[in-house]
Amino acid sequence: MVYSLLTCSGFSTLTGYIAGGSCIKARLGLVILFFLIAIIRKWGGEEMGVDFSFLFAIIGGLLPYFIVVTLFGSFKIGLLIGIVGALVGGYGAGVFLGGSDDGGYE
Repeated sequence: MVYSLLTCSGFSTLTGYIAGGSCIKARLGLVILFFLIAIIRKWGGEEMGVDFSFLFAIIGGLLPYFIVVTLFGSFKIGLLIGIVGALVGGYGAGVFLGGSDDGGYE
């Protein structure tokens, strides 16, 4: 079965649209994941001086989250895989490509 975050198809129809339903939780997982990446960028990338690529963290975090939630419908596992993907994408690309968050200002 395929789950859709846009139309909530595939999620349980009884609790899909009300607060606390599985579709709302899956959508909220996107917001939580984005803010977690932003906090990791601020603390790890800027404050500690570690190279961190925000773009690759977003790609490495949100894309696996979409895939897991679409295929399996589990936002908890998707959030865990998204956090791991964001850390690997952000710090991994930061090591190889350098930090891309300074905007060229020095």
